[in-house]
Amino acid sequence: MKIFPLNLDRKRIREYMEKIGVDKEGIKIMLPKTDFRIFKIDKLSSYAANILKQEALSCGADVAIRRDSIFRRVQTTALVFGTLSQLKKLIEKLAKQPFGLKEVSCKLEELLKEKKKALFLRNRHLLLDKPCICGVINITFDSFSGDGILAQAQRERRKPQDLVLKKAERMIKEGAKIIDLGAESSRPFSKPIKEEEELKRLVPSLKVLRDEFKDIFISVDTYKYKVAKEAISYGADIINDITALRKSPQIISLIKKYNVGCILMHMKGTPQTMQIKPFYRDVIGEIAEFLEERVNFCLKRGIKKEQIMIDPGIGFGKRLEDNLRIINRLDEFKFLNLPVFLGISRKSFIGKILRIKIEERLAGTLAALVLAALKGANILRVHDVKEAVEAIRIVEAVKRF
Repeated sequence: MKIFPLNLDRKRIREYMEKIGVDKEGIKIMLPKTDFRIFKIDKLSSYAANILKQEALSCGADVAIRRDSIFRRVQTTALVFGTLSQLKKLIEKLAKQPFGLKEVSCKLEELLKEKKKALFLRNRHLLLDKPCICGVINITFDSFSGDGILAQAQRERRKPQDLVLKKAERMIKEGAKIIDLGAESSRPFSKPIKEEEELKRLVPSLKVLRDEFKDIFISVDTYKYKVAKEAISYGADIINDITALRKSPQIISLIKKYNVGCILMHMKGTPQTMQIKPFYRDVIGEIAEFLEERVNFCLKRGIKKEQIMIDPGIGFGKRLEDNLRIINRLDEFKFLNLPVFLGISRKSFIGKILRIKIEERLAGTLAALVLAALKGANILRVHDVKEAVEAIRIVEAVKRF
């Protein structure tokens, strides 16, 4: 007799059961028992927490709550854990219970639904059945990554839009599905520019890019209403807002009217202040709470889920350990059932770990990118498209086996 440990996802477990000849009906019954999940529920009353724990135990699952909630009237955070089969039984039981547990039942049921992620932007679908690469082009003098188009144009005495077109063409050939244009640097301690200057930088490049490439999805990195309006009028498909529509909430009217996409990013402070001693008690919990509030803000104003992406904001008001936790626990943001957009390319956390300059961060970027893809990132914003696409192809090939 030999015993081997297995580390398989649900799809592989099904294949293994079929391989050893398990009955089809037996597979249906047993498969949910192999799928273990953990959920955190905040601000439960002691009444709700105790009922939740008892009902969970009756289903074979369990709930961790604060010790004194058994005999005191307090609020508690609860950790609910069990197999998919157990949690489905628990959902049925909670639907009949008071103290807000019916709402818990509905929310858990929603979270357990497996949904294929896709965006629907300006009457076009972008399927996200595998990680998608977004190529970034900075039409700036002072990009943190050192690849600002305006600085290059000045050195080479060329039109910025010609350089943008050439770079975009290469990125598209290499496999980018989205091109992200940014005309204002958001590097730490960078100063904002006026709307007129941002438009002066952005519009010529956006126009030629849209004219030349009708099918590519174009994202514009801005938080200013006037810039967003002009960008959409010249064919932008996505507004990538580092303030998550807090700075110019009226942008939401444009997103709704023209059915464009929006990227809601978490940032602590502003580019001028975000790296001045940032601190979190629970970085994942705080980011998740912020993003949920921003998503609900959009949904209540008529924006559809198929238009929204979320970005936890690597490097935007984060310490080294915060950035690493975000990547390691990226799959926890799946609770919103929205595509996760992530910018990790050449970021400072890579430089701090490896003690290398920006131009030497490709290997570190690809390592972080692969980890993020395995943790559920749907769209990855990068400077080096060819290498990123190849890395994702390896990830997808491995996942098939």
